[in-house]
Amino acid sequence: MSDTDGNIPKTAFTPDSVLSSSEVAALLQVSPVTVEMWVRNNVLKSTKTDDGHDHFKYTDILQHAERHNIAVDGDIKKITKVLIVDDDSYVADFLKDLLESREIVYEVQRTGISFMADKIVKKFHPHVLILDLRMPGMSGIELCRQFSSQIEEGLRVLGISGFWEEEEREAFLEAGGECCLDKPLDIKKLINILEENREVGEGYNLNVVF
Repeated sequence: MSDTDGNIPKTAFTPDSVLSSSEVAALLQVSPVTVEMWVRNNVLKSTKTDDGHDHFKYTDILQHAERHNIAVDGDIKKITKVLIVDDDSYVADFLKDLLESREIVYEVQRTGISFMADKIVKKFHPHVLILDLRMPGMSGIELCRQFSSQIEEGLRVLGISGFWEEEEREAFLEAGGECCLDKPLDIKKLINILEENREVGEGYNLNVVF
């Protein structure tokens, strides 16, 4: 591709670069659900990682884009990474599916084990944590305190719970939480918080290596 055709991505890649589903979605400006559909229908070639995630060679992405007349001019740095920590798998799965269907590209991971959150944060480098208040092991307040240094660097932390005592709200916010949301979740309110305040914490520890 030439520099004049408008299809040069904003991030430099080599032919051997490997991208995740969310990075492909951001690069081609589609939702991660669309990328998953391409994989299921054998339209876009991928390989599976040991933990079951799809990875894509940059050359295969370019060929796919050329076949389907898709511009390759998105910016993978605009991905918003979200980690959901909630032992209610229904809520966690619902939020993951909801966010990954949005036009804004989200990369979402989830865990129902509070003690796993620290390990995942160090590996995944999320921009946003969505923490359930009451979980076996560590509470959402304790987790919020645990991530105080990351919060100072820009990590956003949202709390969710079926019931908040007033002192719990105060403790969560004092620990660095951004807001306390009630279950059942007001989805419109959640999306507004995530997307209207997207510049807050954007770019936190998002180190992409090619």
